[in-house]
Amino acid sequence: MEESVDFDGLLHAILTCVTAGPGLGFNRAVLFIADDQRAQLTAAMALGPLSPEEAGETWARLATERVSLDELLQSKPRNGCRSALQSKIEGLSIPLDESSPDTEHDHRNPLLRAYHSRRVVKIIDAATLDDIPPSLREVFGGTEVVCVPLVAKERSVGLIVADNAFSREPIGEDRIQLLQLLAMLAGLALDNVRTYRQVERQAQQLKRTLEELRTTQEQLIHNERLATVGAVVARVSHEIRNPLTTIGGFARMLSAHPDEIERVARNAEIIVDEVEKLEALLKEMLDFTSPKPPRLEPTDLNRIISGLANIHRDELSERGVLLKLELAADLPGVLADRHQLQRVFLNLWQNALQSMDDLGVERVRQLSVRTWRDGGTVRVSFSDSGKGIPRTVLPHVFTPFFTTKQRGTGLGLAVVKKIIDDHQGSIEVTIEPPPGTSFIISLPITR
Repeated sequence: MEESVDFDGLLHAILTCVTAGPGLGFNRAVLFIADDQRAQLTAAMALGPLSPEEAGETWARLATERVSLDELLQSKPRNGCRSALQSKIEGLSIPLDESSPDTEHDHRNPLLRAYHSRRVVKIIDAATLDDIPPSLREVFGGTEVVCVPLVAKERSVGLIVADNAFSREPIGEDRIQLLQLLAMLAGLALDNVRTYRQVERQAQQLKRTLEELRTTQEQLIHNERLATVGAVVARVSHEIRNPLTTIGGFARMLSAHPDEIERVARNAEIIVDEVEKLEALLKEMLDFTSPKPPRLEPTDLNRIISGLANIHRDELSERGVLLKLELAADLPGVLADRHQLQRVFLNLWQNALQSMDDLGVERVRQLSVRTWRDGGTVRVSFSDSGKGIPRTVLPHVFTPFFTTKQRGTGLGLAVVKKIIDDHQGSIEVTIEPPPGTSFIISLPITR
C-alpha cells in the first residue's frame, strides 16, 4: 500500500470518529495539517454534507444500512470521488505567523488562536468573522463551530474544525471534552505518521545518494582499472622490449655467421639468458594475476627460516653479510601453505641482500630474522642494515609494477602481500635507524 493512501486512510478514520453517529456525532468536520516548510495550515480533508438536502439523504441511508462505527472505520474513501464539502475546501490554506501562545489574544482568526494557544476556541457565528478565509466562512457561516487543536509533544500539528450545521444541536462541554480527547490521540498518530514519512524521505534520499556513490565508485574503479592496464602494458612492454631486442639481434648474427662455432655458442648462451628473463617475467605476472589458493597445513615457520639460512649460508659469506637469527623456541605452528611462505621469505631475504650490495666497505652488512608470538598471531621480521627506503616510496612498495630498481618487474612485493593476504595475515614495512628496512609479517595462529 502506498504511503499517501495510508495517510489519507488515517485522516478519514479521524474524521469518521468525529462525524459518525456511533462516534461523536458532529454534522461536519474539516481537518487542517500544519505545513512547517510553508508555514501554513492546510485543509487536508473534510467529511460531512455541504447542504441540508445532502445531509438528509446521507442520514436516511445510514439509518437504513445501520452501519456500525467499526464498519465505517474499515471503509476506505473512494479514490477520485470527492464530496461537495471536500471540493469546497480543496486548496484552502491559512498562513501561520510567529505569535506564541502567550499572545493568543492578538489573533483575530479563531483558527490561529486555537492552533497557537493549543486550546479549544468556540465560534458562535463564523459568518460574522472577516479574518477567516471566505470559502471557510461560506461553509460554516451562521453556525456554532468548535476549533480543537491537534497536539503532540507539546506542539500543535493540526486542527479540527467541526459544527452541527443541520441538526442545530448545541455543542456542549461534554462533547468538546470528548473531541479534545480524540484530538490528542489523533495528534500523536499524525505526528508519528509525519515522522515516519520524514524517515522514509531521508531513507529514499540516502538510497539515491548511495546509488550515486556506487555509480561514482564503479566509474572510479573502471578508470583505475584502465590506468592499471595502461601501467601494466607500459611496464611489460618495457621489460619485454630489451630481451626481445637482444634475442633478435643475436639471432640475426647467428643467421649471418652460422659457421663460426665460438660466436654461435656465445650468442646462443646470451639468447638463452634473455629467454630465461622473459620466462621469469611471465611467471611473476601469472603468479600475481592468477594466484593459487593456499593449501593449508600445520607449518613450522622456524623450520622454513632455518632451511633458508642453510641454503644461502655460502652466499651470505661471499657478500660479507652477517646473519642474526632470533627464533622463538616456543613458537606455535600456523596453518599455512609451506611452499608459498617459502617464496615470501625468499623474496624478503633477497630484497634485504640487494639493499646492502652497494654499501661501502666500512658499513656493517647484517640481516636479522626474528620470530615471536604476539597474542593470537605469530610474527616474523626481516631487518637489514642497507640503504633504507625513502619515505616517499614507502606507501608504494606493495603496488604492482612499482619498482626503484633498474631491473625488476615491481611484482615481487605485490605477490608477497597477496600471499600474506590470502593467509589472513598482514605485512608492514618500517624504516629502521640507522638506515635500514624491516618487513614484519603477522599470521594468525588459529583460523
